[in-house]
Amino acid sequence: MTTFLRVLNELDKALALRQAIAGGSESMFEVNPNAFRRIPGAPFAYWVKDSVHTCFEEFEPFESKRRSALGGLKTLLDERFLRCWWEPEPKFTWRPIAKGGSFSPMYSDLHMVVNWEAEGLDISWYGYQRRPREGFGGGTRGVDAYFRPGITWPRRTNGLSFRIMPAGCIFADKGPAAFVNDDSPKELLALLSLLNSRAFGLLVSVQLARVELAQSFEVGLIQQTPIPNLKAAQIEQLAALGCRAWSLKRTLDTTTETSHAFLLPAGLRSRLGDYDPSAIEAELARIQAEIDSMAFDLYGFAEADSAAVQAINVANAEGEMEGAESDDDSDDEESAAPLDQTAGLLSWALGVAFGRFDWRLAIGELQSLPEPEPFDPLPTKSPGMLPDGAQPFHAHDGILVDDPGHPHDLA
Repeated sequence: MTTFLRVLNELDKALALRQAIAGGSESMFEVNPNAFRRIPGAPFAYWVKDSVHTCFEEFEPFESKRRSALGGLKTLLDERFLRCWWEPEPKFTWRPIAKGGSFSPMYSDLHMVVNWEAEGLDISWYGYQRRPREGFGGGTRGVDAYFRPGITWPRRTNGLSFRIMPAGCIFADKGPAAFVNDDSPKELLALLSLLNSRAFGLLVSVQLARVELAQSFEVGLIQQTPIPNLKAAQIEQLAALGCRAWSLKRTLDTTTETSHAFLLPAGLRSRLGDYDPSAIEAELARIQAEIDSMAFDLYGFAEADSAAVQAINVANAEGEMEGAESDDDSDDEESAAPLDQTAGLLSWALGVAFGRFDWRLAIGELQSLPEPEPFDPLPTKSPGMLPDGAQPFHAHDGILVDDPGHPHDLA
């Protein structure tokens, strides 16, 4: 047996170390070093119980006959091949792409599209010119799985978060993807819940032998993380929780103008009903707790393992506050300060004047479309945008009049 002393989270490490040596404490761990060999790479994960180590022997890894995880596209020149989804005219050549992003479990809108003209021939040719050793098409890894429904995650971000990837999308090197063999929505949703559990996160952190933020969650790391065997009833329950969490987070996104889910600005969103952000956040927390409880049971973790996860989360939260600005390698998107309701209303009103947004949702003349299924392909327009062929609020010849008293005055 080997004794390990853990004082990473202590402010006065010298004092904490002396106290641990003198009388023993929760910071002292007695571990047989042979236990580390059960985990791929044999990391010094001494702070978790033996039940966590044995998971890597008892359960099959993520990469199996039923499941796969893949890295994706490298354009090598994003400025040339990528756009925001609302920029180009809707054409078949522009396809949505999952390209990492910020921490957001269960749901995150895909804001980018990639030019997939001639099935990526231009991208492949450019990549071959830049990196001839990789061969022609070397940058289009995982191409056989493009456009399948799946689960994606940011490869490098402050915290591991899996979210739905709708059908019809491409996934990137920085936004790898996971699939099940028959593309079963129910199985994908159950897997989504399990992957976002704290138990799965603990198994990932054990392999890294560290708990700091901004880790690199490589495809190989996910492939070798164990997944418990799920019975039909457990799949049903986990799938229902995952679907509900996805729906709630998508509802929060219906006030974001640049989202595929946009309906109305926050100041008007309540007119469509079913929009209470605080209640939604509370329900999301309840769902996460239920998923975590199920996942701990499925993996056979004890209460002590749950406590270890809680300690890791506390350390991560503290590290995020202390080191968030110093992390230059993270692929997190810069989060702008949210617009207040006045600014959001003005922005939407201007969009109405330009014929971009549909004002009829705000006055009750038009009902919003039913919520799509989680893995449905993304629409070419959000449900809050004016449909093709519909009459705009203000027909004009390309001139918006700013003249008080004029019948077409913009204000």
